[in-house]
Amino acid sequence: MSFKDFFRVTPKTRKVKLKKKKGVLFSNPGIIKKIIFYAGNWLLIIALGYAIYLYYPLGGAIIRYKLATRETPTVLVVPTPTPIPVSEQKEEYNVTIPKILAYANIAENIDPFNREEYLKVLAGRLVAQSKDSSVPGSGAGKTTYLFAHSTAESLNMLRVNSVFYLLGELNNGDVIFIVKNGINYTYKVYKQLVVNADQIEYLKYTEPNKEILILQTCWPIGTNWKRLLVFAERV
Repeated sequence: MSFKDFFRVTPKTRKVKLKKKKGVLFSNPGIIKKIIFYAGNWLLIIALGYAIYLYYPLGGAIIRYKLATRETPTVLVVPTPTPIPVSEQKEEYNVTIPKILAYANIAENIDPFNREEYLKVLAGRLVAQSKDSSVPGSGAGKTTYLFAHSTAESLNMLRVNSVFYLLGELNNGDVIFIVKNGINYTYKVYKQLVVNADQIEYLKYTEPNKEILILQTCWPIGTNWKRLLVFAERV
């Protein structure tokens, strides 16, 4: 059976027996059955095409990560920010995760319960910082909470915001860098946690003796069922 045969209407067959002789009787499907058949094929093609369209950024991120880890050993390199004028440094705010080749600018003071507000941020390929969290450098007992996915996103968000797709690859000891206003902050991962989408108490999570960074993404990868939280301590 060739690939083309998959898209051809197959005549219905019936085994018959006439005067002790056996044979096969063919009858072509009617016009309605043909329309249903071809419509089903086109819907299948469209669905497969849309799935590829949605998950292409995710697949690309995974392939780049796998190729990078296969070709070169894991080496910790502290990123050197590109020099920018002092007058512009007040606007500089970004996160870098070397292990998973992730980099993004951060929009601060974003309400995680205001769908219209955070979707505009995420659609712009930015990472959002919850308005209820603290900025880096606030000291022990404070937490910076960054998220790139949320419960109310549309399927198309899979295409425009992929920076945190591979957070599940991070292990304890991996580093995360944040630059804000020209100052570098280094964090080291110490815990990962998978929670339900309605467990919002972690938006205000703190530990008295640590300055914490929490990164949130949807889990399992490419879905919107649960949340993966990565906890990192400033070092």
